[in-house]
Amino acid sequence: MYLGISFALASESYLATRAGYEVYKAGGNAVDAVVAASAVLTYTLPHLGGVGGDFLALVHAGRVEAVVGFGWAPKRVPKRPPRRGIQSAVVPGYVAGLYELHKRHGSLPWEKVVGFAIAAMEKATMHPSLVSAIVKNADLLAGDPGGRIYLELPKTPGSPYRIEPLLKLWRRLRDNPLSFYDEVARDVAELGYFEVEDFSTYRPAVGNALRMEYGEWTIYEAPPPSLGFAVLLALKMAQPAEGPFSYARIKNVVAALKKAHWARDRFLHDGEVPVRDILEGRVEMGEAESPEPTPGTTYLAAADGEVVVSAIQSLYYPFGSGVTVPRWGITFNNRASDFTAGLNEAAPRKRPAHTLSAVLMEREGEVYALGASAGHYRPAIYVQLIQNVAWYGMDPRQAVWAPRFIWLRGDEAQAEEGWEQGPGVRLVKYPSRMGVAALVARRGNGAVAVADIRGDGLALGE
Repeated sequence: MYLGISFALASESYLATRAGYEVYKAGGNAVDAVVAASAVLTYTLPHLGGVGGDFLALVHAGRVEAVVGFGWAPKRVPKRPPRRGIQSAVVPGYVAGLYELHKRHGSLPWEKVVGFAIAAMEKATMHPSLVSAIVKNADLLAGDPGGRIYLELPKTPGSPYRIEPLLKLWRRLRDNPLSFYDEVARDVAELGYFEVEDFSTYRPAVGNALRMEYGEWTIYEAPPPSLGFAVLLALKMAQPAEGPFSYARIKNVVAALKKAHWARDRFLHDGEVPVRDILEGRVEMGEAESPEPTPGTTYLAAADGEVVVSAIQSLYYPFGSGVTVPRWGITFNNRASDFTAGLNEAAPRKRPAHTLSAVLMEREGEVYALGASAGHYRPAIYVQLIQNVAWYGMDPRQAVWAPRFIWLRGDEAQAEEGWEQGPGVRLVKYPSRMGVAALVARRGNGAVAVADIRGDGLALGE
């Protein structure tokens, strides 16, 4: 945890946080810090938040704005995209989303911010989670000619390394970020699935965040096609329970998650979603049987005296589609695999129902940014993080480091040691990899940042 006066930043990578801090020290604001840290994450945790994925940020700067860099499907998207392979990918929205965030709210020149990030990449050391991901996904990477760049990296945490194609790409993006959608796109088109026009016409979305009153707090989440409304719904429907680690709390949150996931599965798509009717109880709810287990994603946040940023990026599954462009080191996402049927059916220039979401929460004199890697478990973990602050009065470190649980199926849950056990609850060792969270807050005249004990992160400030 870092307790500061003017600035705070937390991410899942110690090197990414350090780069963001150096940008702030060079005269940048919280947005510049997030942009630099985000870029470094594509290099230090490329299996989670790589350049070939998506990006989302909620920005509190007088009002709350959502910058949504969710990629869309190419012209050749199949009706039922596979789980892996190039046909499981959408056009990456990451670069356009990150650049849009900087254009709207950054203070230093893009070239300078990305220059700090590249300097950090050139001094990178292997993170334990990257080493683990390479070992676990060795077969996937061995079957991908471009992905073999990861197999060549050292397998010892702390070892220095270089990924030359990614360094080359970031030098190109430093000079011209939108070259990703023309020059780089022409190389990608050689894969035979994407067309240059799929990239050149892509634009990120910018708009209002969802909001909901919650006791003394106002909670903000990402708009559809993010599952953010499901987080708000689960939060609203979860009945209070005495004891932050009680079996009653697990039961109450699981009961709410069943309805929230049903609403997500029934309504979420790239189009109009009756969010207000759902949140205000005008839709009769069914119950889902289970969430879909999904790994991946990395979250980061920053705050200064004027701006608070809650941001998240992802390939979806570790190493996404399992397809990497050798020349540029771009590993593609596998987001198209989340197209289903009906409203969420695959179609060109359509974005799939999305797991990425981020939270801002505000009450007089305080603004919190929080989030975690979680996939379809995100509503469960976000509800607990928000409740930890708003219901149980935990300080920021307690809120992030507290034991947590996920809903598995039916009445079954998996909880870290520290929870009261009951029917259907299976305990696992604490700390687990049950989502890697971060929290940053601006409170009165101070700022605080917390990185999760479950990851390789760092909190810094000023």
